[in-house]
Amino acid sequence: MTLSNQISHSYELLLAQSFAEAAQALGKATANSQKPTLPRRGLSRVEAAQYIGVGTSTFDTMVKAGDMPKPVRIGARTIWDIHALDAAFDLLATAEIDNPWAA
Repeated sequence: MTLSNQISHSYELLLAQSFAEAAQALGKATANSQKPTLPRRGLSRVEAAQYIGVGTSTFDTMVKAGDMPKPVRIGARTIWDIHALDAAFDLLATAEIDNPWAA
């Protein structure tokens, strides 16, 4: 076997090994990512604020003002019910919005 053939053969083996390792890693990642996730009913304070599209300070103000629901306590966790958030948000959406660009 010539030196050129040996180099070519070594390169092919290395390439095949790299592909096999990549495929194995991808298979592990794919297997982990295929685990079913359950829909969540309760959200943390940060998640609830993100869900309605505001920052946490604005969310806290809205909760204090009664524009957003109060949380429930489940053990040591403070949770906002996503359905209550939806209902409160729907009420906000039906309120008339002052639009400075309206004629």
